[in-house]
Amino acid sequence: MHTVKPDLWRSIGGPLLAIFSIFILEILARTGYRIPNPPAILLIVVAFAAFRGGIRSGLISAVLSWLYFAHYFSIPGQPFQYTGENFVRVMMWAVTTPAMALMIGFLRRRTERVYELSSANVALETQIAERKRAEQEVRLLQTLTLAVGEAEDLHTTLEVVLRKVCESTGWMLGQAWMPNETGRIECVPAWHGEAKGLERFRKASLDMTFSPGTGLPGRVWESKQPVWIKDVSVEQNFPRADVAIEAGLKAGLGIPVTAGNEFIAVLEFFVSEPRKEDEHLIGIVSSAATQLGSMIQRKRAEQALRRSENQLRAIIDAEPECVKVVRADGTLVQMNAAGLAMIEASRPEQVIGKQILQLMAPEYREAYRTFIGDVLRGNKGIMEFEIIGLKGTHRWMETHAVPLPGEQGGQPLVLSITRDITERKQTERRLKQLAHFDSLTDLPNRVQFIERLEQAMADADRHERLLGVVFLDLDRFKYINDSLGHGKGDILLREVAMRLSGVVRRGDTVARLSGDEFALVLADMGHVDDAIHVAQKILEVFHQPFRVAGHDLFVTASLGITLYPFDDRGADDLLRNADVAMYRAKESGKNNYQFYVAEMTTLVSERLALENDLRSALERGEFSLNYQPIADCRSGAIVGMEALLRWKHPERGMISPALFIPLAEETGYIIPIGEWVLRTACEQCRGWQKAGFPSLYVAVNLSSRQFHQKDLTASIHRILQETGLDPTRLGLEITEGLIMQQAEASVNTLRELKAMGIRISIDDFGTGYSSLSYLKRFPIDVLKIDQSFVRDIPKDEDDAAIASTIITMAHSLGLKVVAEGVETLEQLNFMREHHCDTMQGYYLSKPLPPDQFTALLKNGTRLDVA
Repeated sequence: MHTVKPDLWRSIGGPLLAIFSIFILEILARTGYRIPNPPAILLIVVAFAAFRGGIRSGLISAVLSWLYFAHYFSIPGQPFQYTGENFVRVMMWAVTTPAMALMIGFLRRRTERVYELSSANVALETQIAERKRAEQEVRLLQTLTLAVGEAEDLHTTLEVVLRKVCESTGWMLGQAWMPNETGRIECVPAWHGEAKGLERFRKASLDMTFSPGTGLPGRVWESKQPVWIKDVSVEQNFPRADVAIEAGLKAGLGIPVTAGNEFIAVLEFFVSEPRKEDEHLIGIVSSAATQLGSMIQRKRAEQALRRSENQLRAIIDAEPECVKVVRADGTLVQMNAAGLAMIEASRPEQVIGKQILQLMAPEYREAYRTFIGDVLRGNKGIMEFEIIGLKGTHRWMETHAVPLPGEQGGQPLVLSITRDITERKQTERRLKQLAHFDSLTDLPNRVQFIERLEQAMADADRHERLLGVVFLDLDRFKYINDSLGHGKGDILLREVAMRLSGVVRRGDTVARLSGDEFALVLADMGHVDDAIHVAQKILEVFHQPFRVAGHDLFVTASLGITLYPFDDRGADDLLRNADVAMYRAKESGKNNYQFYVAEMTTLVSERLALENDLRSALERGEFSLNYQPIADCRSGAIVGMEALLRWKHPERGMISPALFIPLAEETGYIIPIGEWVLRTACEQCRGWQKAGFPSLYVAVNLSSRQFHQKDLTASIHRILQETGLDPTRLGLEITEGLIMQQAEASVNTLRELKAMGIRISIDDFGTGYSSLSYLKRFPIDVLKIDQSFVRDIPKDEDDAAIASTIITMAHSLGLKVVAEGVETLEQLNFMREHHCDTMQGYYLSKPLPPDQFTALLKNGTRLDVA
């Protein structure tokens, strides 16, 4: 066992002190402490070693210090990595005694242990620094989240972010840039800066715009990556360098703000001293920018959602129908303004959260629960129900419902659109009333009459009693209706209904079938005389005048009676037979009654069959037009044609116009038939004009019902426009009696037609009024001499004189004359001699179908009048 001698301590004391000093300096450097002047400290250590241990000790200390600094300064910018190995080798070279080797080994182990502790301390300090930086980043992001969440708009949001980043990271100026519609990036008003002298730099930023890749904002915009500038004053790609120097700005940082693939903005920061790139700082600000982008994107989505919700709410509130959301248990969740109005609620709070079933009529509540269940199971939902409003008003509703995604209170939701169908329901009730009762008299109508008649027939069979059916028609009612007006006619019909209801027995039925037609069921009769007695009482009620609008009207009635089971037919047949008997009563002088006998049926049946066929003849295309040429008396040139209606029945063949036209006039079918005639004639005339006969005109007859239509002129104007026929190429033929029925109205209608350019002809002149006064008063263009005056010319001198007078009179009034029914050469010559303008008749040509008339035109537009 060796002991260390005192001179040994003097020999190694200096080197040990140097090693210890170097060790302390290295540890301090590794832990981040800065020593003011390390060489001076080591110089003191060397001097102390020489003083205590001699020159040898001082020399060894100096060599160790020199080796430390030579190694430290040989690696610029890198911290010295201390291992202790070099210094131990130096000591072994300097001192080789066993005791020195032992000491060196001990020091080596102690040195390595101290270094391990130093390394652990450095790692711990690094972790602490990183944790502090992370905490700083978290605090910044939390602050931004709270501040941005309170910001109302993008401008405020950017200002908050710029201020918080500057305060947290030490930047003195923060600005924001955003792309504009011109494809460049511009500085927005949002900014933060507390230092003075930034005004010019701020103004320069606001005045400038950059393209991608230009300036700090443009570079960030192009790369979508952060850009750090150590010193903007020496940066070539920084157009604002002059004003930046003036403002004292040096280091700059640009951070992109993105959200997914969308570029939103650039955040730009500056500080007053040059700074090397700091990855940690870039990371913090980038995190803030990323969060900002997400927040902006979320805010935009929220704003878009709010706009969408507001638009949807506005649409729903503007919807005139009720839109509501209910839970599966019937609790009302939402309802629009229209729905609130329907249930008479002034505020949503009155009904939201309450049971919708409370508003329903009790009899519909269970059905509504079932309805909601069916809807939630995926079935299509439509339901009608009655509600009772908060003010007690009853309304009918129709609701359409579908399941709604989502739940409330753990219950599925149902969306329904409900409309008020109260008016429709009332209309349905009225229609049901109208379906069985007459709206004017409140008597049963035909449908209800037949039902009651069938029931009465069953009762008659069961009790073996007689049954009478009476068909009643007022005499001359049409004349009363036309002369006094429909309003007065309606009053008369109501009075008749009241009188009839007053004379029948209990159990009998009085019905109004249509117009002035009434029918009665005389039930439970024991003898035919019972029917006669009732019929006489009915006729007696008409002996007293009816007081209508200050007028005493004397009205009579014609009655037809049939008896069951003598007339053993169905209800419709009984009514029809009573109608036949009524016509027999009219033929017998009116104001009487007639019982039905089978022979009456034949003539009436033929008339009814013709009427039924006439009803559908137009739809089946059974009508056609023939055209009779109208020629100039002198030259024989065809100047026009008269359109004449023909009906070819599929079974009966051609039916005479004298038979079906009066029937069409009586039934009103003449209106659609007449419009078809007018349209077809105009189309045909236009077609012949296009085929090379432009001067032709077509003449069309107007019936009384047609002429007195309220929309006659509008209808004719529309047809002329649709067919393209010039109004001057259309002639309308009316009779004298027609225009004299309602003279004032006729004048107005004729003037309207005349103003359109249409030529007006008086047909069959000489057979009616033949008044010079109306010829002067009415805007007439043409007189047509009736064929009854032409037929016997020249044999009948009276007819010749009348025809001659008509021609002379017409010419004196400036009117043209057409002679109808010219069938002989003598008649033609007479018309020529007396200067008649135009003529038509079988001598020239019979009425022709369109194809034959076309052939006639193509063979020459002049007829042989030689």
